[in-house]
Amino acid sequence: MHLCAADFHADILPVLQSHCVRCHGPELQESNLRLDTLSIDLMTDRVATETWNQVLNVLDTAEMPPEKELQLSDEQHRSMTNWIELSIKEAINARSKTDGRSIIRRLNRIEYQNTMRDLLGLDMNYVRDLPPDAVSADGFQNDASSLQMSSLQLEYYLNTARQALDRVIVSGKQPKTFNHMFTETKIDTWLGDGQRSNRLGRQQEFLAKIVDEYPDEGDFLVRVKLSAELKPNIGFPLLEVSVGYQPDTEILLDSCDIIEVTTAGPETFEFRGRLENFPLPVRGQGKFPGLVIRVRNVYDNQSPKTPGQKNDKGQMSYVDEPSLPTFTIESVEFYGNAYDHWPPARHREILLEREGIDHESIIYVTEIVSRFMSRAFRCEAEEADVARMVAFYESIRPEFPTFEETIRETLAMVLIQPQFLYRLEPSGDEKRPVTDIELASRLSYFLWSTMPDPALLAVAKSGVLHQSDRLTAEVDRMLLDPRSSQLIEHFTDQWLGLDMINNVAVSQDRYRGFDDTIKPHMCGETRALFSELLHQNLSAINFISSDFTMLNESLARYYGIDGVFGQSFRRVTLKPEEHRGGLLGHASLLLINSTGAESHPIRRAVWIRDRLLNDPPSPPPPNVPSLEEANPEFHKFSLRKQLELHRTKESCNRCHRNIDPWGIALENFDAVGKWRDEIEATDTLPGGHEVAGIDGLKNYLMSERKEDLATSLVARLLTYALGRRLELSDEAAVETIVTQAAADDYRLKGIIHKIIASESFQTK
Repeated sequence: MHLCAADFHADILPVLQSHCVRCHGPELQESNLRLDTLSIDLMTDRVATETWNQVLNVLDTAEMPPEKELQLSDEQHRSMTNWIELSIKEAINARSKTDGRSIIRRLNRIEYQNTMRDLLGLDMNYVRDLPPDAVSADGFQNDASSLQMSSLQLEYYLNTARQALDRVIVSGKQPKTFNHMFTETKIDTWLGDGQRSNRLGRQQEFLAKIVDEYPDEGDFLVRVKLSAELKPNIGFPLLEVSVGYQPDTEILLDSCDIIEVTTAGPETFEFRGRLENFPLPVRGQGKFPGLVIRVRNVYDNQSPKTPGQKNDKGQMSYVDEPSLPTFTIESVEFYGNAYDHWPPARHREILLEREGIDHESIIYVTEIVSRFMSRAFRCEAEEADVARMVAFYESIRPEFPTFEETIRETLAMVLIQPQFLYRLEPSGDEKRPVTDIELASRLSYFLWSTMPDPALLAVAKSGVLHQSDRLTAEVDRMLLDPRSSQLIEHFTDQWLGLDMINNVAVSQDRYRGFDDTIKPHMCGETRALFSELLHQNLSAINFISSDFTMLNESLARYYGIDGVFGQSFRRVTLKPEEHRGGLLGHASLLLINSTGAESHPIRRAVWIRDRLLNDPPSPPPPNVPSLEEANPEFHKFSLRKQLELHRTKESCNRCHRNIDPWGIALENFDAVGKWRDEIEATDTLPGGHEVAGIDGLKNYLMSERKEDLATSLVARLLTYALGRRLELSDEAAVETIVTQAAADDYRLKGIIHKIIASESFQTK
């Protein structure tokens, strides 16, 4: 029996029976919660401990009991919360030697893709055949309990490793290099309405075709020399290079990264890739044989396009658009099998080519295998593991014609070992601090979603990574590295649900002319805000309210904000009437939490409480009929009237009076995030706080819920950093980080540092 049981029966159980059992008892269990039979043996019952903690949170926010006549007196509230807090603390202390342990975790798709790329030095799609990662209850795709493994998946890993190593470890002489230069477009018959030209506006294209003299695989380089004609008060031309072919009645092309041309030039730009990652023609087949390189200027300010005319060859031509930026192609060069050295650097990195080397020497093979395994395993490989792989090499050597084929198969087997596919941290029965090598791996997968780089491993191997000053310096270095974009993109997307934006189909009947190409720019604003707060070490409270946002030309045009030119996101100061400061004004999040045809205040409300405040409302009770079934006139009513009708039903009212007002405050934004003045967006939040629109909601959050936002953000970041759900034993770490962050104005970079310095992050 719990040591507080006597207090429970004397003081707590009567309150539960008189105030709570009506909705959470034998006859009704709202939110699937029954309190009269909930275990009080918190020492051994972890599920009950978690449930009592949820009860404590609800009591602290004064959401329950909802009926005024059932609300607790101050003495009852104090007695109840004190008992729960004391019981939970005792349970955590009793289990402190085992709670909050790190979990063996498989690399998720993002981590596997990045790790394979960095380990092998080869950019290819490593996850094409892998199943999607499951999403945890917290919204993350790196939760250990969700990352399962099947025998079929292991086969995919092995096939992927073999394909990659076939490209990395080469044999024989350097393949023939193919060089072609084009100074004018070379294709007459081509689909589409683009005008063939060297001077490229938004309706022209430069086309080059190589009919026979091109490789079917390997590295390629496209070099484009051009001069740009820039225009005032408008964006810059955008250089796109695509590679592919026209088989018959369609065009199959994939694009390299788009480059913004910001100087007049002349200037030369380079694009690199692997041919097998692009659509390739089958030699001797198709009406239009040959490999095609297409160059375009994809800048488009969405102004009306001028109509074109066909010439006597059926080719389109357009009148000049003098207000738009252009560039003129001077030359396009294609290099196939474009290697600076042979064998390539990635081959030499693995095989350690030296003069006079004996490839069949077991000493040499052991050196290769040991070095590769240590890099792949992110720690020094055990001698027994190396010996096992060398023995495997020896056993299969007679089956393969060459040394290179044998070592490829051996290293492919290394890449399906648990030490590579999983984040393994050997541990005993007791919790202990992580080693410097383990800390390096935790840091790199938290901040970069990939393996540690040589600089981080060097610090770890020297044994000083745990030292506070050195750890701070190393984290600062890693946050400045371009690889920190992985934290910004993947944490932001999963925390806020940005990865759902393509699941929302916007109604063209309601929003004629809406172009899905704006969606990436919407998400770009939200990611760029996280990046700005992180790299400038600004307060995370800017997520609630700020006098700026991050815009590029496309999104600024969408919002109706003038004076922003170019596709890079930058900080733009806002006028009060623009209402975009903070996440609540981001079109990405407003669109995600809509139907695509209508704004959806309930979805928006649930998102605010869940993602921003970490206080998700309870799910609706089962078998509740929709109001539409009972009232055929429902769809004719205004939104406010619909929600009022929804709340007339007592079973719905208990929940919706604590949900709807949060979303109604955002009703001045339509489904696609555009502002509208004609909607009344005033309602009363729980506790009697009346809010008028988004500004009223932001003022309330700033004045009353600032710490709740900080706590939610810290908890989500720590969850992402650890790759597991937080337990009650982690609450002390969260509270400590939030308290320390409050003294530093909740600066985001400081929060990252405090999470990394926490016991939860540095203990296993």
